[in-house]
Amino acid sequence: MVLVLGSACDGAHAHPTVETPVDPVTKAERSIVVSGIGEVLAEPDIAELTVGVEVRAKTVAKARREAAERANAVVAVLRAKGVNEQDIRTINFQIRPIYASRTDGQTLLASYVVSNDVKVTVRDIEWVGELIDEVSDRVGDSIRISNLYFAHEDPTALTQQARELAIADARSKAQQLAEHSGVTLGRALTIVETSWAAPLSGPASRAEMAVTAIQAGSSAVSVSVQTTWEILED
Repeated sequence: MVLVLGSACDGAHAHPTVETPVDPVTKAERSIVVSGIGEVLAEPDIAELTVGVEVRAKTVAKARREAAERANAVVAVLRAKGVNEQDIRTINFQIRPIYASRTDGQTLLASYVVSNDVKVTVRDIEWVGELIDEVSDRVGDSIRISNLYFAHEDPTALTQQARELAIADARSKAQQLAEHSGVTLGRALTIVETSWAAPLSGPASRAEMAVTAIQAGSSAVSVSVQTTWEILED
């Protein structure tokens, strides 16, 4: 402790000023910061994909009518394959004009395109390939299929396992650093988590083979943690 004495200019008694030195190595600085990653692989139990139709015609009325007929055919196939009504959701409906340029440079309205897309959740993933084939055969060249991926309907348990692995990974790294630095590792001071699922993508368009082969494979649920660990005083 440093004691500094001073006197006021007017001659009055001055009170002693006490200054407490600050430890140049603060508690925040006496810590180890590491990251940890945990990953769990498991077979997915649902598939999601976008199924739609796109129709082009000279008039809006004709394009809309034909698109509605083919979209209804898509939904009929989905329902026949056991897809629940709540697992079919419209995500896009568009009517847009198509213009063409003439040789004299002028632009003409050539036709209209109507598109109608639904997002589909398939809970029996063994049927995905057959479902793609049936809607393609029913609708023909106006079918549009995209964004096929596999996932876990409830990844909670997998995320918990991945979290445990991530914390263990971070603790192991921090302990190794502490041992090589000649210090004693204490408790975790902060933990920041990031989690994500990595679905496996499938084909995004109509296949040319007779039966579309879809392999779900495995997907990963991962957790990353950024941790700060206390260094104990000797």
